[in-house]
Amino acid sequence: MTFEEHLPLDPDCPDNPMGDFWDDPMTAYSGCGDELAPLIESRHRTKCERCRMFGVENIEIEEAI
Repeated sequence: MTFEEHLPLDPDCPDNPMGDFWDDPMTAYSGCGDELAPLIESRHRTKCERCRMFGVENIEIEEAI
């Protein structure tokens, strides 16, 4: 059994790039959002202390398929 971790971004962060990410119809319908979202989140987390701390405090563990 393997597990994957997800460190969510702070939804109240003014620089959170994921706020408008899913609002774009092209992203929502293209199917690439699930592939791009972790990369965008990771890039933002490296430069945002607020989101880094929020992610550590609210880590999500999911069973990998």
